[in-house]
Amino acid sequence: MIKLNWTKELQFEAEDEKGHKIIVDTAAKDGGLDEGITPLQLLLVSLAGCMAMDIVAILRKKGGRIDKFQVILDGKRADQNPKRYTKITYQIKCEGDYKREDLVRAYELSRDKYCSVLATVKEPPEFEFLI
Repeated sequence: MIKLNWTKELQFEAEDEKGHKIIVDTAAKDGGLDEGITPLQLLLVSLAGCMAMDIVAILRKKGGRIDKFQVILDGKRADQNPKRYTKITYQIKCEGDYKREDLVRAYELSRDKYCSVLATVKEPPEFEFLI
């Protein structure tokens, strides 16, 4: 469960059940303080984190040594509201001693089987809003 509490302007603090916190904000020109990650960027963070954890875990299980691992996500947004992402590019940069085919297979397993964030985006859940 996530609780989101308004702090000031258009800035909020999100907290999970373990007490981990992040600041959710928007640009000053849009009424925020520009001191946190935007809600739409958090979607990219979730996708990057989910797939990266899968890929690193799988690659390590296959005996690969990872010295450096980075994913770069970029989202192209629609011009009209709600300005959703119309395309997301996911780039993987991995350095170490591993077989390239193991990295590709780890990516495929994350994409097709393990990443719950990607699965949720690809097949949206039923929403229930309580006011």
